[in-house]
Amino acid sequence: MAMYGLVQAARQWFKCLSDVLNTLGFNPCESDPCLMYRIDEEGLCIILMYVDDNLIIGSRKAIDKATKEIKAIFSVTVSPIATEYLGCEVNVAENYSCGWIGQPDLYKNLEKKFGNMLKGQ
Repeated sequence: MAMYGLVQAARQWFKCLSDVLNTLGFNPCESDPCLMYRIDEEGLCIILMYVDDNLIIGSRKAIDKATKEIKAIFSVTVSPIATEYLGCEVNVAENYSCGWIGQPDLYKNLEKKFGNMLKGQ
């Protein structure tokens, strides 16, 4: 157990959540253990974990199933459509066929700071 606010607290929460997701059939990505995925009869479900701010993407049925399973264990708040995640802008097509994650504000700040250097001049 770790006290909230200490460095160990985030690590302990990650370990707890990872263990739960493993028991639910999620596998960690080889290149980033904070990204876990599950492929089952409902489809692909991907969970990106960052302390207590998680993003779930995948097929609607797979997301609904994972959300229901997680809610049975933890008290969570679910936003139906993500428009922002960790300072990144999230845009999803109306039919949910594709999406985009980017940081346009970061680009604008760099453009203000460095001006024409970003335009190849």
